[in-house]
Amino acid sequence: MYNQLRQTVKELVNNIRYPKRILIVRQSDHQSTYNDYFLYWVSQHCPEAANLFELHYLPCQITNWDRYALFLPWLQDPLKERFPHIYQYAKELEVKCLEHNIPVINPVDKLSNSVKSVAARIIRSVGIRTAETVPITEPEDFKKTLGGLSTPFFIREDYVHGSKTFFIKHPDELQNVPFEKLLAPIAVEFIDTKGKDGLYRKYRYFAIADEGIPGPLMVSQAWEVRDKNRVVNEATIAEDIAYFSGEDPNHQKLQQARKALGFDYMAFDYSYDAQGNMVVWEPNPFAVIWSSRLPYQMPSINRIYTALLKFYLERAQISVTTPTIASK
Repeated sequence: MYNQLRQTVKELVNNIRYPKRILIVRQSDHQSTYNDYFLYWVSQHCPEAANLFELHYLPCQITNWDRYALFLPWLQDPLKERFPHIYQYAKELEVKCLEHNIPVINPVDKLSNSVKSVAARIIRSVGIRTAETVPITEPEDFKKTLGGLSTPFFIREDYVHGSKTFFIKHPDELQNVPFEKLLAPIAVEFIDTKGKDGLYRKYRYFAIADEGIPGPLMVSQAWEVRDKNRVVNEATIAEDIAYFSGEDPNHQKLQQARKALGFDYMAFDYSYDAQGNMVVWEPNPFAVIWSSRLPYQMPSINRIYTALLKFYLERAQISVTTPTIASK
């Protein structure tokens, strides 16, 4: 009884101190803890702002729209294509927000622009190289024509991030691809981005509205650069720190691509081809920023989280003093 009374009093005090809140929605059965690291970081570095974030799981019933200053649908892209029932819940909330002049970060319809075959075309339209991407609707027909691609290429999902890839060196190898288990398969041109040192690099750039922040750099011996095959030594650590401590040299071009895609906040993954041209692999409006297992990367995480918090507060027009944290 005492704890319940204490909680009620705390909520009343918070409602007085923070009459406006930031509404967050997540999906309970998929990526249900998305951005928990961010919320924890805010609680540690800016406790006053932590009280502003109000989290709900879909579906949810909102009765008092006057209390909200910003809407954050923290939902996996592309939403409509992968989770149509969740899309419908979120869209209804978004409509209500617009009726009450509540800004929305990354409107849910825009999340469809992260479909890889769609995104590649949009990004290419602003003059950035992307891999040629061919949707596969009829696998047997594709096996005959290869969609106009030359080998090697790889097969992956059009919708899912981090999905299994099937590297195809010869057309006969397509017989080993389980097309029947793929939601929306695509064939993707293979672009060799191996550096002169024999290593592959994948850069991550965070676009937080007009601000651009370099994220951690991955270096790998494998063409498919993943955290699990990251090369970590003194040289790659120094290269990583140099990248995320400075300004991304492709800032202007990547901002053009962000605007063309229609996202307020997102991350780009990119590499360089043999001629030194940037190759963007994909956009990610559901960018995960976690507490790094590599301690030297914490200044990068701090820099990104600080910018993201400031962005949310500015869009919500809420005045809270944000932390000043060294990024180097």
